[in-house]
Amino acid sequence: MQGTPSRLACHHCGAVYRRVPLEKDHLALCARCDTILETKSEFAAHSWLAIVITAMITFTIANVYPLGTLVVQGTAKSATFLDAVAVAWQAGYPEVALLTGAVGFVLPAVHLCLLLWVLGPLALGRLPLFFESTVRIIDHLTPWCMVPVFLLGALVAIVKLIDLATLHLGVGLFATVATAVLITSLLRLNAEKLRHMAHDLNLSFDEPPPAKSPSPALLNRTWALIFTAIILYIPANLLPIMHVDALNGSSGHTIMGGVIELWQMGSWDIAAVVFIASVFVPVLKIISLAVLVWLTQKRSTVDLKARTKIYAMVEFIGQWSMLDVFVVILLSALGKFGNLLDIAPGAGAVAFGGVVVVTMLAAMGFDPRLAWRQAGHRQHQTSQKTKPYLSRHQQGNLVQ
Repeated sequence: MQGTPSRLACHHCGAVYRRVPLEKDHLALCARCDTILETKSEFAAHSWLAIVITAMITFTIANVYPLGTLVVQGTAKSATFLDAVAVAWQAGYPEVALLTGAVGFVLPAVHLCLLLWVLGPLALGRLPLFFESTVRIIDHLTPWCMVPVFLLGALVAIVKLIDLATLHLGVGLFATVATAVLITSLLRLNAEKLRHMAHDLNLSFDEPPPAKSPSPALLNRTWALIFTAIILYIPANLLPIMHVDALNGSSGHTIMGGVIELWQMGSWDIAAVVFIASVFVPVLKIISLAVLVWLTQKRSTVDLKARTKIYAMVEFIGQWSMLDVFVVILLSALGKFGNLLDIAPGAGAVAFGGVVVVTMLAAMGFDPRLAWRQAGHRQHQTSQKTKPYLSRHQQGNLVQ
């Protein structure tokens, strides 16, 4: 029947609970690490389906119509996102083109199609084919859908282009804004939430087995990725991320050079955003992951809750470092005016894209449950012997 308890697992510390029905504005919280396990959704399957369909429409418009048109001495140049990807490829940087094309177009499109596949039948009260395998793929795709990051990159590119020439914003940019908002809301639909949705519709399906205990061998792989990111971060900052050829000469721009240029233009707020996303965030991710792995190896019991929150933060901010790469490809697509102006990606963009991917893989490869396990906590143990709190007013039973 509807509301029958099912398993509710904390992916950050490994505790497992019996699921209880939530009332409006209630949260299910892990009693061990305070991670949010479930929220009471006001939207049913058909409401989520409407959002998905709307997002597919705006996403199509965003990629068909130009993001903007740049006018230099009477010559106009417009570009869509896919035009920007093609320019990066033609400039001799297929790595940048493949990465940006994947996270800015291919993977978000696949993500929307898979959500449509799941939510369409659920809205009709039926279980979709290949339900379990589909929701797992959705979980794997979610961190790599970077339309909101591209939108911020487009705004930074606009600020840089305003001083170079006349810029007219296109329909594609406004559609990208709408798509970013919709996709951000859809990122809440993880595998567990979709399973709960099907469960509450009284649909019968085999729940996945409990997650396997994390292996300490994961730590060595995470260390390897961290050191790879450190190595890539050096050329990412030393090599030009972008080349500009204009009538007044040629110049190469590094990441910090771009930040300084924005500051000198008076756009200190945009400069701060670029600095945080492209300099501070990558360094923060690398240092945070290194500390988390080191403490886990030492079987440290110090501040396990705080360390879990730090890991959640690293997961959240991971994709935003792609900001500068998106800025570069968009500037390269719009800044093609022969001898008057020519903007092209640089080798630094390849290295920096590698930093983003490797640090995201490192964060995904590190299992925060291992920190609790190494510190002596097992799956069904909590720091409290009383019932864990699963919402503000309701409690659930720990699975024994």
